[in-house]
Parts: sequence; structure tokens; C-alpha cells
Amino acid sequence: MKIKKLSFDELPSRVTDEITARYKDIQPIETTVMEFETVAEPTYAISFLDADRNIIIELTFMEGKIVHENQVTLRTVFKAMEKHPERFGLNWKEVK
Repeated sequence: MKIKKLSFDELPSRVTDEITARYKDIQPIETTVMEFETVAEPTYAISFLDADRNIIIELTFMEGKIVHENQVTLRTVFKAMEKHPERFGLNWKEVK
């Protein structure tokens, strides 16, 4: 198995077309391609912020389609940061 980080611009157009058809204001976070010896096409793991809906999305794209999608709201992320700042390496007293 080979794992490589990519920029959003390096994704195949069929992947970016699917994403831009579903989401409006995309701000990429991380893109990874995984190539397996036993599978013909690579698998793409993509995370991005949809600033239009204030959500973070994680997608897994393989064999020409989205096979996994996970969403979390920014409000949930901020609440997690407030309740568990040590997990995020934060000191809220300094931030507030």
C-alpha cells in the first residue's frame, strides 16, 4: 500500500466535480491518496470545510463514487475544544 498527501488541485476531475456538485464554499483541509496492490483504482480520503453550511466533511472516494461521508458542525468542534482543551493543545485562558 502506498499513501501520499495531495493538494486538492491534484485530485482527478471526477472527484472534484462530485464534491463541487454537492458543496458550495469548499476550503480544503487535507487530501490523501491510497494505492493498494489488489485494487485497480486508488482510494481518496478528502477533508474540507464547507463554509456555506459551517460543517467539516470527510469523504472517501473509491471506484468512481463516494463510499463514506462524515460531517461535523463547527459548533460541535468548538464545544469539544472548550470541554477538552488539552486534547487540542489549547489553554482557553490564553485564548479568551
